Amino acid sequence: MTKLIYTLFSLTIFSTVLGELRRFSVMGVDLLLTDLLIPILLLVWVIDKIKNDRKLRVGKVGRMIVLFLFVLVFTYIFNWLRFDPGQMMAGVSYLGRFVMYALLALMAFDLLDRDESGRFKKVLLVSMVGSTLLISVLGFLQLRYFPSFLALGMHFEGWDPHVGRLLSTWFDPNFVGGFLGFMLPIIVALALYFYREKKSHRMTFLLGLLAAVSLIALYLTFSRSAYLTMIAGIGIFTLFKSRRLLVVFLMLLVFGFGFSGRAQQRALDAVDSAKALVGLDSQVPMDPTARFRVESWQIAWELIQDYPVMGMGYGRYAFEVNERGLAGLGGHASGGSDSS
Repeated sequence: MTKLIYTLFSLTIFSTVLGELRRFSVMGVDLLLTDLLIPILLLVWVIDKIKNDRKLRVGKVGRMIVLFLFVLVFTYIFNWLRFDPGQMMAGVSYLGRFVMYALLALMAFDLLDRDESGRFKKVLLVSMVGSTLLISVLGFLQLRYFPSFLALGMHFEGWDPHVGRLLSTWFDPNFVGGFLGFMLPIIVALALYFYREKKSHRMTFLLGLLAAVSLIALYLTFSRSAYLTMIAGIGIFTLFKSRRLLVVFLMLLVFGFGFSGRAQQRALDAVDSAKALVGLDSQVPMDPTARFRVESWQIAWELIQDYPVMGMGYGRYAFEVNERGLAGLGGHASGGSDSS
């Protein structure tokens, strides 16, 4: 049973590599492979808990997740009485998906806490590191053979028409960049662990190589939010664990921006957009990405003012925005606010 759980957990993490390349229609609802695997994993895990270990382990973070889920479900039920039941029903699938992913985190904590042999820790880390490598490599292939989503007409299917940016199988530079920015500190930490504790130069080299590949992939997303994620994660970790790595990281950062006109332009656009937003420079317009983001925030602020306590129900955001004539339902980003 334990081996089956570990295998399913690994497959669930690796299933993220498929990304948006394939969705599966189940009872009229399009689902990702990950959405299909998590319920199976959950069922097997529950059976194992009933048979072998009935102790509930969630930890401090887990308790916050459970509290948030309680608030989420409570406000959802409350809003069911106020808004169109059909719209609220449409949000059930999104609510269910969120709960499933939250339960995946709780399952991981439970399995790690029960993992006396260290096997699950290895399974978890290998799966995370392996999926990072595959997503990065597939991103390079996408950038080489499909550099323009505009030329592919992907905007007609609700995707942003990105050109010359690494999107990988997730079809979004900010999402894939955010993932890589989250994984890079973990990979660097593992490399440092094998170098200092295990004295394994081979593993240190391989993890260092993976970190370089992931860094290049993240760089090619040209996502400012992903850059900030990476800078925060790597910067804080190396500051406390290795000042030498911090110096190397800063040198790579300067080198990367120094030799990329596009990265410099993205950074300058962000500065100019910030000036225009706060009124310091009205002569320079915000770049299109920043403008769309600010418009999205303005819409969100309007809705927050109207529903400050109970919200409008998880998964119903797009319907509310559409009813007000502020945006349509066709885009893949219609269900939330940018950078939310």
